Amino acid sequence: MRLLMAVVVCTSITVLAGCSREVRSTVTGKVDYDGQTLNSGYITFQVNYLVTKGAEIASDGSYVVDGLPFGSAAVSIYVDQPPPPTPEGIEPTAIPGTYEENPVLIPMKYDSLETSGITVEVAMPEQTFDIPLAKPEKSRRK
Repeated sequence: MRLLMAVVVCTSITVLAGCSREVRSTVTGKVDYDGQTLNSGYITFQVNYLVTKGAEIASDGSYVVDGLPFGSAAVSIYVDQPPPPTPEGIEPTAIPGTYEENPVLIPMKYDSLETSGITVEVAMPEQTFDIPLAKPEKSRRK
């Protein structure tokens, strides 16, 4: 009887431990700006104001972010501007980072989780979220 009770307790603990693991999501997608595919940059997801994860944007505009918990996510996108050209005869200073020669530049509003206006509901273990960024509308003066 004790052996049976020990087996039941061990099995219950194992099952409960397995059920308590939080399911995470892998979000993939492509980013473009005004019809042009982004060829560089970094994308950040902040889920439920707690977990922040991100990934590089590849030269074909694609990204893969692993390990996101389920929930509402704010998204930001940052594109590095290349360093300014150096005058002839002067060696360029090493600036950390990777730069595309001709990056697709986007408005600064997309740099911040607070101002980008991009949100997504992370709700599946594998999810696709393509992001078509639009040029901001010009405000008209009256």
